[in-house]
Amino acid sequence: MLSITVAAIFWLFIALSKQYDTTIAYPVNWQFDHELYIVVDELPEKININVQGLGWNLIRASSGFNIIPIPIVLNNPVASKKLAGVSLTNRVDNELEDLKLNYVLDDTLYLNIDQRGTRSFAIYVDSANISLDENYRIISAITCEVNLMELEGPLSMLNNIKSDSFLISIKEQQINNDFSEQIEFEIDRPELFLFRPRSAHVSFTVAEFVESERELVLEKINFPNNNDIFIVDTLCTILFLVRKDLEPTVSADSFRIIADFNNASLLDSTLMLDINSYPKDIIDVRLAHPQLRLQYSYQ
Repeated sequence: MLSITVAAIFWLFIALSKQYDTTIAYPVNWQFDHELYIVVDELPEKININVQGLGWNLIRASSGFNIIPIPIVLNNPVASKKLAGVSLTNRVDNELEDLKLNYVLDDTLYLNIDQRGTRSFAIYVDSANISLDENYRIISAITCEVNLMELEGPLSMLNNIKSDSFLISIKEQQINNDFSEQIEFEIDRPELFLFRPRSAHVSFTVAEFVESERELVLEKINFPNNNDIFIVDTLCTILFLVRKDLEPTVSADSFRIIADFNNASLLDSTLMLDINSYPKDIIDVRLAHPQLRLQYSYQ
C-alpha cells in the first residue's frame, strides 16, 4: 500500500508538471464610476476562456484559489450595451498569470448599465380603492405623514414614469377597525432604487353604519291660500345611514322636508319634495317617496 501511494503521488506530480489546454470560467471585475452609473441587469461575473498552462496552474485557476479577477474598464457604460468576446483577447491575455490565453469562448457579453438619476414625486393615498367591511365607512380625514418622496435609480426608468405622483395602495381587505400602518412605496424592480423615505405612515378612522328612517311632517310653502290645491298625506318617510352608536340620537325634529308649490308640475299634478336640512352625522339621505301627487278640491 505504501509503494502504491508513493507511486501515485509521484505520478501526480509528473502529470501536473506538464502543459495542458483546457476551458475555465475566469472571474472578471467590471470597472466604472458607480456613483454616476447603476447596473440594471446583473453583469457577467465570469467569462469562459480556453487557456494553456501547467496542470498545477490550471487546477488553481479552475478552483478560483488566489485568483485576481480580470479588470475590464468601461469608459462609457451607458453606450456599452454589448462587448464582443474577441475584443477582450488582449486585455485578458495581459492579466493572466502563469497561463497563456488561446481564445475567448464567449461570442458576446451583454451589458445593461444606466446613468444614475433622481426624481421627486408627490405622495397621495389611493382612497378610492380602500376595501371596507360591509356597512363600514371612513369617518375621518385620511392622513399621510409623507407629502414628497425622492427616488434615485436608473435615469431611463425614472423618465419612463409618466406621473409626477405616487399612489399609496392599502392592500388590507374588508377593514372594520381604525387603520394605522407604515406602508412601503411600490415600484417595479425596487432593488434598483433608493427611496427617501422608504415608507409612509397612513391612518384613518372607520365606524359601522346602519340604515335607519324617520317619519315627519312636511312643511308646505307657496301654496295658494284658497286651498283649491292641497296634499292629502303630509307625512313623509326619510331614509339615511348613520353611525351605529349615534343612531339613537337622531330625532325627527332635526330634519326639514319642504313641499314647495313653485316646484309643482301642473301638467301631471306632481310635486318634488326638497330635503332642506338634516343632521351632519348622517349620510345617504333620501326620501322613500320623493314625489307627491297634488289634489284639487273641485275633483
